[in-house]
Amino acid sequence: MLRQNIIPTLPCLLLLAACNQPFDPRAPLKEQLVVFSILSTDRDVQFVRVQTTYMPPDFDPLTHVSENPVTDAVVNIRGPSASYVLRDTILARQNTSRYKFPMHAYVLKPFVPQRGLWYDVIVQSPTFGTAFATVVVPEKTAISISAVGQSTLYFPDRHGPDAIIQYQANVSHYAKGYVGRLFIDYDVLNGTQWVEERIEVPIVSGAGEEKRYTLEAAVYPRLTPKPSTTQTGFVFRNGYYNAMVNHLRSTVYPQRRITFNRVVFQLLQVEENLYLYYNLVGAYEDPRSIRLDAPSHSNIDGGIGLVGAYSLDSLVQILPENFIGNQ
Repeated sequence: MLRQNIIPTLPCLLLLAACNQPFDPRAPLKEQLVVFSILSTDRDVQFVRVQTTYMPPDFDPLTHVSENPVTDAVVNIRGPSASYVLRDTILARQNTSRYKFPMHAYVLKPFVPQRGLWYDVIVQSPTFGTAFATVVVPEKTAISISAVGQSTLYFPDRHGPDAIIQYQANVSHYAKGYVGRLFIDYDVLNGTQWVEERIEVPIVSGAGEEKRYTLEAAVYPRLTPKPSTTQTGFVFRNGYYNAMVNHLRSTVYPQRRITFNRVVFQLLQVEENLYLYYNLVGAYEDPRSIRLDAPSHSNIDGGIGLVGAYSLDSLVQILPENFIGNQ
């Protein structure tokens, strides 16, 4: 009887011994180029960051506090008529909570990509090989505002809260997504110095508060897919515009002089790769999502990462000197 009890136990002991073997769900590290760059029309300097893949010390990637910059690369931005070589540089970080050291990057200045044209970003490293990507910069758009909307901006007290401030714009066929935003630029007296500041006008407030035009739980425009038609409209309500002006006067700076200078409508257009990347990140942060992995989008041939582009256009309305918000 004793022998019969021992013999069936042997497979269980072997199975327990096998369970003591360490298990790592991560795939083996494959070193390859990681390239990030977003070409933009609203600045005269363009950046390309080049790194390699890394393996964090445990299963939390945020515990990795060192970087793997590629410093031996030759980086080019090539357009239809010319090719440019970027120089390497060091950039200060605004946030040093995770990384305590400056960023290594490749920079091209002065350079502004032309709208409606394609550009190649090419990275050549003797150590890690070659990677490249192609993007097309969205075209310039024409922006207009209705006469009623312009009057409302100048004299919000003469119009009701439901009055519409409407803009029209032609969206580039190279754009995959866009967002239109409305800003108020003003000067506030800080001691003896005038300081210029900017604040954004929301499009709606919290649930059940739309007609009260409160700024609580304010909602601002977000990136949306390109419309099926070439021309699209952007609507803001005088109630939120006027509420923001009063908020600055009575709550933020009740005891200071303030002068409202202009209202700026901005249209940001993004090409396909930047739009897809943004949407994947947004979907991952969706609190209703049950997925545990972090999806990504890469358009890099010979590596991973992102090369995208956007264009930025503005329509400025100079406010009158007798604007009701001035104090």
